[in-house]
Amino acid sequence: MIVINLGPEQRVDPADDDLGRDRTGYSSTMSPIALYDAGHGAWHLGERAHKERFALMIFDGAGVLAVEIDRIEPVPTGTGGKASGRRSVIHGEILAAGHPVHDAHVGKPSPIPPQRNPIGYYDAAAEQVSCLCGCGEKIPAGKDFVQGHDQTAVRDRVSQIGTVRDFIEWFDRAHGAWPDINVIHEPVTLDGTATGAPARMRHRLGCDHFPVDESGRVLNTARAATRRELETLRPCKHCVSTSAKAARER
Repeated sequence: MIVINLGPEQRVDPADDDLGRDRTGYSSTMSPIALYDAGHGAWHLGERAHKERFALMIFDGAGVLAVEIDRIEPVPTGTGGKASGRRSVIHGEILAAGHPVHDAHVGKPSPIPPQRNPIGYYDAAAEQVSCLCGCGEKIPAGKDFVQGHDQTAVRDRVSQIGTVRDFIEWFDRAHGAWPDINVIHEPVTLDGTATGAPARMRHRLGCDHFPVDESGRVLNTARAATRRELETLRPCKHCVSTSAKAARER
């Protein structure tokens, strides 16, 4: 949870405000919508902010407004078109009475002690999730495992199959060993003459460590790997690294 410590209400010139507002801060006369408008930006937010689900505005040591975050966006420009100093604005839905986050924090003492920085963070119960290893421990939203428990989860699953070798063989049978590394480049000499030797490994289409002619054309003839070759030939290490990177970016 992002905890935003508001100061008292201040009137500002919309022409001088990053968000074009006429006031910032908190006043007991503000409606929830007016308070949201006055307090949801513009703030210096760290990377953690983008993993949080809720924001809590506090004033004088107590919660005054809770918001479920939809998105956080940078403020594009500041006064007179100048850069806004990497400030951000929080967009979200105001939470009303009956929502557990509102009821736990609005009108209640701040969940964090006073600090000089107006932005703080709190691991709210509503934002905690269970560790994916199955241990039952709670962790902040945005994380998958208690530190070290990812390795425990892997070991537990390997042991259900048998040895590491048993696990690898089972995985390859069930899912294929890098099925997108499925191109065979026939071995050739440096002048492009086929050697007739069997291929020793599989590649991805576009793998770039082969001999080329003056025009940049790969000399090795490329073809699709057979089922047998997919099962028996090892994948190129370079192609494995690019395949893994592509999978992470999907």
